[in-house]
Amino acid sequence: MNGSKELNKILFCGLENGGKTSILLLLDKKFSLLPVVKPTIKAKRTFYTNSLLGTSIARWDLGGQKNYRKIYLGNKSKYFTDMQSIFYVIDIQAPKKFEESLKFLKDIINITSESHPENFQLLILLHKYDPDIKNKKETLDHINYLENIISSTIKEVKFSIFKTSIYDEPSLLKAFSDGVFYATHKSKMFETLLKEYMGKTYNSSMLLLDQNCFIIASRTTNESYQKICEAIAPRLTQALEKLEEWDINTIDIVTNIEFPEKQSEFQKEGIIFLRKLDINKTRFYLIALCLNKKVKIKSYEYLPLLANNLKNLLESFD
Repeated sequence: MNGSKELNKILFCGLENGGKTSILLLLDKKFSLLPVVKPTIKAKRTFYTNSLLGTSIARWDLGGQKNYRKIYLGNKSKYFTDMQSIFYVIDIQAPKKFEESLKFLKDIINITSESHPENFQLLILLHKYDPDIKNKKETLDHINYLENIISSTIKEVKFSIFKTSIYDEPSLLKAFSDGVFYATHKSKMFETLLKEYMGKTYNSSMLLLDQNCFIIASRTTNESYQKICEAIAPRLTQALEKLEEWDINTIDIVTNIEFPEKQSEFQKEGIIFLRKLDINKTRFYLIALCLNKKVKIKSYEYLPLLANNLKNLLESFD
């Protein structure tokens, strides 16, 4: 592995059969392996490199069987040191295991609260929040119970809660992006470029994604607008890539939008556009939400400047 690259340690923890390995397979787009996932034996390490940020990630998938959990907790210097993030996975479809899962989470927090890096992140995934059951009362009750008890009992470290499913890829891409990329210095440099671009174009929300649809940077004037962009970005990029398979050179995808009047005090109509940017053999995707269709003209006017700034930033990483 290139010694000049950053190497970040990421842990995936939780009880057995919670879905940790399936999450990693989905993020790696190894879809054919999902139906044959087997329980993880002890700790399995895999490596992922994001060429855009020059960041290499050591991902530790910690098998959740009870005897393995004792090993991890008894050897904290090996497993729970020097990590950038912990993804703690709770299976919301297994309420009989909630108490045991929350206890293991508390044990991990007790260890990590003693010593962890300054930019350490704890991300709690309320997993198997599948589309066909997400609105059922039982599911909502489980989510509400877990969110309340987690928020009331965890005081030692900062944490974020995500509702995720392997059948809702954007939910996992968002969680992984937050836990891996947002804390890096290079990500903040990309965010500065987005801030400058947004100031010139008056967009209401913007995301910059890499070729795998991981969110590298974002800017927004409204959290709801950003959530909309996060939810549809992977689907728009998939549509663009499908067109490319037919040798159709699609530069962007644009859709007109109309908000309910109560959600927009300025103007109901606008657009969302996804633009691909190929810079130095590196693929970016830029998605923007504009509340005024005229903003698109400014957005396109300043795209060459943004592309040139991205090119210079990438070259500065070499």
